[in-house]
Amino acid sequence: MTIKYFIRRGAHSLFLGLLLAMVWGCEENLPEGEVIYTPLDLTLQAYIEANKVDSSMLIDSSAQHVLLIGDSMADGLRHPFSLLAKQNGHKFTAVAKTSSSILAWQGKRMKALIEELKPTYVMVSLGSNELFTRQLEAYKKFVKRIVDQIGEVNFIWIGPPNWRKDNGLTGVLAEGVGEGRFFPSQDLVLKRAGDGIHPRWKEYEKWANAISGWIMTESKQKILMKVPEKVQDSDNKL
Repeated sequence: MTIKYFIRRGAHSLFLGLLLAMVWGCEENLPEGEVIYTPLDLTLQAYIEANKVDSSMLIDSSAQHVLLIGDSMADGLRHPFSLLAKQNGHKFTAVAKTSSSILAWQGKRMKALIEELKPTYVMVSLGSNELFTRQLEAYKKFVKRIVDQIGEVNFIWIGPPNWRKDNGLTGVLAEGVGEGRFFPSQDLVLKRAGDGIHPRWKEYEKWANAISGWIMTESKQKILMKVPEKVQDSDNKL
């Protein structure tokens, strides 16, 4: 009988030798077809299969090109996300414009931008300027057109940070982008600037940190976006 074995360290060779001698000695008493020793397969795929790990729980630690597009809310997120991307080894590009809207992006603009910049991960922050629309059926179509333009590129949609209850747009966005791709910013408590709408400057950092934590734990396509511990401690004191 042939026995394959795996030795992690040379110091264990003596112990394994004694163990194999014991196995050989009792081989004749084992039922036919009994597996005495199975070599270890340490590949990631083997680990996933052997332990029935949900692959959606794994974080892609490879370098990404993160593209953030959106309105003035995205412009506020631009700085903290730029720092987080750099700290996690990613390239970062932001295309943010005040008063930008879902309607403005539902043409061919998104597709052209993706073809030009070739991002591997897209963050969309749109909806704040249309938060209280009642034309929900129309916006379902607009959202679908944007998602279709993104195509096969991994993406998330950052929901508007509601300052008061909307008329259903947040639900349209969540449904339109699919499970694990929508971050519900309406659940956050953010201190507002003088206009009562936009978060204060420091709150954008808190917002970006919350999104980053969600990306690594709950999003469909998880990438490395670790928040430095000193920043996390600072957030907890807010």
